[in-house]
Amino acid sequence: MEGVSKLFRTSGKRAKPSSALPDELCRRFSLAEMKIATNNFDDKLFIGQGPSCCWLASYTTLSPNRVPLVGYCLDDQQMILVYEFTVNGNLGDHLYGSANHHDPLPWKQRLQICIEVARALHYLHTGLKHTIIHRNVKPRNILLDEKWEAKLGDLGLSKLGPSSLSMAVIKMESEVVGTYRYVDPVYVEHGELTDKSDVYSFGVVLLEVLSGRKAFQRFGVEEQPYLVNWARKCRDHQ
Repeated sequence: MEGVSKLFRTSGKRAKPSSALPDELCRRFSLAEMKIATNNFDDKLFIGQGPSCCWLASYTTLSPNRVPLVGYCLDDQQMILVYEFTVNGNLGDHLYGSANHHDPLPWKQRLQICIEVARALHYLHTGLKHTIIHRNVKPRNILLDEKWEAKLGDLGLSKLGPSSLSMAVIKMESEVVGTYRYVDPVYVEHGELTDKSDVYSFGVVLLEVLSGRKAFQRFGVEEQPYLVNWARKCRDHQ
């Protein structure tokens, strides 16, 4: 087995064998293989978590520029999804220079990464039978493989919408979700989710790529101005 990079474990639900994915789509791993690959789910391999999942890394990210699914594991207590390892981490690791022990990315590479993420979002919004809204576009969810190609990961908050040809607005019945300072204000105010919600979040990412600044950052008791507001002031003073 080449390895496992990202393990998604659901909580509070018992997985059923009947929910298994077709073998031709991805491989089914045994729980024993998962334990071997992750050194029995060693906490030292923990690399992050979301609202309903956690990630572990070991020696091993659905079409263009998205983290491909390698396989899955089902047992009586949990479901584990196995994703390909992206060796160069995430975009956030490389945007802010020495603060994350990485040299800043050159401009040409930044541009290529942004193009690849735009392609991934376009595919989710228009390339499938039903629109998929990511809802959590941010640098930490843009992963970089060994060739420095960008992969859009973490679909844990994604929302399946209407037919991609209908252009209908998705009416949200649950609370607004996403990451602070990346969420579309229109979505927050009206609870109406569209592809434009992802576009807004991607716009914040573009500002980070251009400026090398974080969308939101606190220095001690002082708070850095919200990046979008800072960009608007820069525009207005031109």
